[in-house]
Amino acid sequence: MKNIIFDVDRTLVDSYHPELTTLQEALYLVTGKHYENDVMDKLTVLTTDEFFRFLGIDDDAMLKQINYHWGRLLQNSPVTMFTDIPELLTFLSEEHCFLAIATSRTWEELEEIDDLMKILSIFDCVITSDKVDKPKPNPESILTILKQNHLQPSETIYVGDSESDMLAAKSAGVFFAYASWDNNDDSITYDYILNTPEDLKKLLTKS
Repeated sequence: MKNIIFDVDRTLVDSYHPELTTLQEALYLVTGKHYENDVMDKLTVLTTDEFFRFLGIDDDAMLKQINYHWGRLLQNSPVTMFTDIPELLTFLSEEHCFLAIATSRTWEELEEIDDLMKILSIFDCVITSDKVDKPKPNPESILTILKQNHLQPSETIYVGDSESDMLAAKSAGVFFAYASWDNNDDSITYDYILNTPEDLKKLLTKS
């Protein structure tokens, strides 16, 4: 494996609890409705715009209020990288791996993760959802990375945590490594399972 493409949420960054709980609170403040956790979980596989459409919220003024409260609440619950991720990325870079990101976040949403932005230069390519016509589970983001950088699918692995990631990887013809350290879902099929970030180092060393 020469090329590693990463998802962001619940793969590189521990976003599940801070983002979902603060958005849940922001939604309640603006709409007066309490959305259960199984509904909020949809945010892990949808873009933010898709999630709001899923909830049936399309009023611009209401969306502006929700995003205002969400941003305010997130200031006290910042999204941070998983502990072992910076060391893993440094190792992969030193091994001269091609590193990329394919995420359902927009570029603006990616910039909100201070931890990640500090080391974003370590990645050779970053494709956010606003850079493609069809975000995941469509394979366009992964295929764009392959095409732009002349990469071989047979030498490429996509590391993600969700069914959406799995479907995008399989459709793009690359290997899928399931990052299960923050989302253990038995319904996901994979080429490799990673219980910890360290397992990716072991996989690449072995291969």
